[in-house]
Amino acid sequence: MEEATISRVAGSQAEIRCVGQSGGWMINFPVFEDLEVHDFGLYPGTASKPGLSVVFKPGLTLVLGANGLGKTTLISIIFRLLTGPFDIPALMSRADLGNASLKIAGLSAGGKAIFAQRVTDGARGSTARLTFKIGQDELVVERRLRDLALTSFTVNGTAKKTDDLMVFQPTIAKMAGVWSFGDWILLLRHMIFYFEDRRELVWDSSAQRQLLRTLLLPPAVAQAWTEDERAILELDSRMRNLRFAAYREEQALTEVETKARRGTDVRQELKTLEALQTTDVARREKLDSTFVELDSRRQHARLRLLKAQQERESRYREFERAKLRAVEARFPKKSDTARYILEQLFAEANCLVCGNHVPHAAALLEQRIAANDCVICGSDLSGPNTDVPAAKMADSRAKKVQTSLEAIEPELSEAEQQLTSSETEFDKARFELAELDAKIGERTARIDLLIQRLPPSEQDIHKQRSELASMRSRVEALTKELTDKRTSFSEFVDAQNRAMARQSAAIMAAFSGFAGGFLLETVNLVWAPQRARIGQTGEPIEFPAFELDMTGTNFPTAVRRTGPEHVSESQREFIDLAFRMALMQVASANGSSSLVIDAPESSLDAVFVTRAADVLARYGDSAHGNRLVTTSNLVEGELIPELLKRSAPSGDRVPRVIDLFTIAAPTAAIRQLGHEYTRIMKALLAKVEPHKKRAATRAAPAKPRRSKL
Repeated sequence: MEEATISRVAGSQAEIRCVGQSGGWMINFPVFEDLEVHDFGLYPGTASKPGLSVVFKPGLTLVLGANGLGKTTLISIIFRLLTGPFDIPALMSRADLGNASLKIAGLSAGGKAIFAQRVTDGARGSTARLTFKIGQDELVVERRLRDLALTSFTVNGTAKKTDDLMVFQPTIAKMAGVWSFGDWILLLRHMIFYFEDRRELVWDSSAQRQLLRTLLLPPAVAQAWTEDERAILELDSRMRNLRFAAYREEQALTEVETKARRGTDVRQELKTLEALQTTDVARREKLDSTFVELDSRRQHARLRLLKAQQERESRYREFERAKLRAVEARFPKKSDTARYILEQLFAEANCLVCGNHVPHAAALLEQRIAANDCVICGSDLSGPNTDVPAAKMADSRAKKVQTSLEAIEPELSEAEQQLTSSETEFDKARFELAELDAKIGERTARIDLLIQRLPPSEQDIHKQRSELASMRSRVEALTKELTDKRTSFSEFVDAQNRAMARQSAAIMAAFSGFAGGFLLETVNLVWAPQRARIGQTGEPIEFPAFELDMTGTNFPTAVRRTGPEHVSESQREFIDLAFRMALMQVASANGSSSLVIDAPESSLDAVFVTRAADVLARYGDSAHGNRLVTTSNLVEGELIPELLKRSAPSGDRVPRVIDLFTIAAPTAAIRQLGHEYTRIMKALLAKVEPHKKRAATRAAPAKPRRSKL
């Protein structure tokens, strides 16, 4: 017996992990016994047998239906009965599984309601119950379909607490022979259930690493593998983060030391700029006060000019009125019309008779008024019919007003000059302020930049150097710790590789039996450990893996097929299926397991149907106790009848068919094209039991009960 040990101190005790005996570890896979689904609208059942009830006999169970009848939903119910409302997020993507965490997590609200979303009543009151065996123990699990909550859990007839985390998960993991419930989900998703979105294991070395660890190593060793691998990944991440932080600190210190060397020049320039800045700021403050004073003076001059303009306008209007009164004094009392016409001519130089602008006529009027002549005919108005005192008084008033108007002109001119002067001084001060502001702003930006370039004090630089040295020391310590862990883990994995290699021959032989039954080419599974790095640093470690050699049209001898694209689609599917079957056959503790395959007929050539049926039937041989659950659409090909004929004797074939045409809620296609499905079903059953007459009720889809859909 060969063994390797690694130790780890946990508290005050050393935990010793060792490789199992050379015979290898064995897994207890689930073996389905029966399934019941109650009050779920997708499966109303029949009047005599409501709901869905399935007894999984050893060998084949065929779920037969059409698109939309719930084939995939049925196997998803079985899957979720075994996992509950939990899954491994890393398994939900196509990312590399080698460094992925297999830690479980609760499903989202949408994930828990996956079945509730498929019926109109939200699966209210719907339950599903699965009876299955793990080893010699019989378990019964029941869950609500609306949220996957555990409602009943019994082990060998003894009721257990309905607690997923504390009871169900540890019980299942222990009975199955895996160290964690995460490994249980790993086996379900990538071994037991052959989903359409499955990984192609034979070409996925990272997934093989996780599965071979789970299948072929004792739980304690598998746990040590996983935990030490996670510890290396976490340490690798810490080391890289610290190394990056040290790099940034080193860059910062280099910049500081460069600043220190340039510090003299920076300080001299800064001193010069600060002196200039002080002068300009003082000048600006003084100019700012002057600017306020100039603005006040400008406003005062503007007000003075405005007042002078208003006074001149007032005197001008008074002069105009005085001239009009002089005209009026020279007219007879009853000559209002003529007076009005002359007033307009005198005041506005506009003739109301012809409408022309006649300033020369207005000037003539002024001359006649000044000469005391008649404004119409020019005659002397010294006669007895003239109101001489009134005319003289009007003339005298007009002259006074004219004198007053002429007197305001110098004041107006002086006010205009004062405003022009104050505006000029104000604009000059404003321009100078703008120039100063621009200089001060540019200089401030330069001063700020120079301040940033100033080196810190020697004390601060010394502190930075000490911190960097400390970080480098921690990086070195973490690097050494990581190297030691990697070395120890590499030795540990090497020992496990040797232990698993002893079982590789049995796996390769089982694979050849399954694959050879389907393929005409020579195909060999080869033990070929692959080197992979844990994390992003360090030397790669050799992990267990298988690869595929296969002959082909232009390859008379077997050559390595490194990817699924190197084989045909049908070959790809059954090669991967054969690999899973081989792993399960070799790793099963009691030789029994369950395998669920969703729609295997899609890519088969017609001539390979019987060979595929032989391979599936061989795995589902009832003598081995295996359960092979296969879903299929009702098609006219030969796979279904050939699979049934090879899986069970006559008389025990049709009972192995789960007829969703009679159990599930009918789709629009079933309601409208039922006669077509009936015809195909009769033809299929005739092939399955060619020597027996089947009753019409068995051959044709029965009328389903009313659905909750």
